[in-house]
Amino acid sequence: MILRSLLAAAGILLVLVPAVRAQTFTPQSASRLAVSFTTERVGSGRVLVFGEVRNGSNASCERVVVSVEGLDESGRVVSRGRAYVFGVVPSRGSSTFEVRMASPGSERRFRVEIESFQFVSSGN
Repeated sequence: MILRSLLAAAGILLVLVPAVRAQTFTPQSASRLAVSFTTERVGSGRVLVFGEVRNGSNASCERVVVSVEGLDESGRVVSRGRAYVFGVVPSRGSSTFEVRMASPGSERRFRVEIESFQFVSSGN
């Protein structure tokens, strides 16, 4: 009796749940995106990183995230930060970003990279 009830419930769920469509994931290369930046120390424990992401592709980008790493003189990571790029990065255009991060003060240089992004699909 219990087994019959469970089978009936499972059958109802199969009818009510819409079919799931398969999606194909195509990795996207950031090779057409370029980053430029400047840094500014604020007080003894903060660093501001200002920059822009330039898009050299024919498609706009959205949801762009940049990561910043502060490196000491031996190249070891001593601080980290991350931020979203403001708005959409238009095709053949640029958008700005700002990262505020805590700093131990031992950074000698900074590395800024595109962490993630998504090209805007023209045909949805």
